[in-house]
Amino acid sequence: MKLKKASIIVLLIILCLLVIVGIILYNFIGPGSKDIKASKEFISKLYSINAISNEFSLESIKYERGRVLNNDKKMVSKSIVTQNYGIDLDKNNNVIGFTKKEIPVNTTKISLKDATILADSYIKKIYDGEVILKSINDNMDESTLPYYSFVYTKQKNGYAFYFDEIKVNIDKENGFLDGYSNSTMQKESKEPTINISEEKAKKIALETFEKYNNSGEARNNVELVYANNRMDKKENQIYEVCYVFTTDGKNDKGSYISWKIFVSAENGTILNILKDGAEEEVVTN
Repeated sequence: MKLKKASIIVLLIILCLLVIVGIILYNFIGPGSKDIKASKEFISKLYSINAISNEFSLESIKYERGRVLNNDKKMVSKSIVTQNYGIDLDKNNNVIGFTKKEIPVNTTKISLKDATILADSYIKKIYDGEVILKSINDNMDESTLPYYSFVYTKQKNGYAFYFDEIKVNIDKENGFLDGYSNSTMQKESKEPTINISEEKAKKIALETFEKYNNSGEARNNVELVYANNRMDKKENQIYEVCYVFTTDGKNDKGSYISWKIFVSAENGTILNILKDGAEEEVVTN
C-alpha cells in the first residue's frame, strides 16, 4: 500500500515537472516566446491595415528564429523568419526591421504621389509616435530596386531626432510595404532646455571651426534638433536639444570645406561635428 502511494506521488511529481518544462519551452523557445509573439503581432497589424498581401491566412504563417544578418550598429538582437518575410527585433523585442524575402520584377504601376500617401498611412499605424518626412527617393536610377524609399525622422516637442531614421519602402507595383526599419526605439531624451542663445551658440560653433581650420562663416539656416554627445563616448548618451550650424570656410591647405557643428542648447557643449555632410563625427577631443 505504501509502495503504491509512493508511486502515485512520484508520478504526480513527474507530471508537474513535465507541465513546468512544457510551459518554459512554450514561453521561452516556442510560439509563446516574446520574440515570436511580437513578430506575430506585427504581421497581424500589417494584415489589418492592408500593408502586405493577405494571400495566405495568418494562421498558416510559420515563425522561426533565423541568424541575425542585419546587425546595424548592434541594434538587432533577434531575427524571425516566415515563409515570405524577415523580421528584426531589438533586445526588448521591439520590431525594428521588416523586409520581403523575394525581390519582384521592377514594374511601376503606383505613382510616387500615391506611394507617398500610402507610406504616410502605414507609418502612422505602425509607429506610435510623432514623425516628419525627411526625404524621398524614387530609385528611378536603380533599375533593380522595385520600390520607393521614404525616410522619416522621429520628432518630440517639435524637435527632430537628427541621427535617427525610420525608413519605409513601398512596392512600385502594388503599393504594399516592401521594407521597414526603425533606429529610434532605444533612445532616451531630455525635456528641451534652452539656456544658450542662438547668437552665443553661433559664436561657439565658429570658434570650434577656427580651432581646426582657417576663418569660417555660419549659414543662416540654423536648426534646433535632438542629438546625443558623439564627441565624448563616456558622456551620458541621452539625447538633448542642440543648435546645428552649417559652417563654411577653408582648411589649413586652402581647400573649401563645410562642417555641421552641434552645440548644446542647454550648456554650449559641442556634441558633434560632421565634415562635408558626412553623418559621423570627424573631430574628437
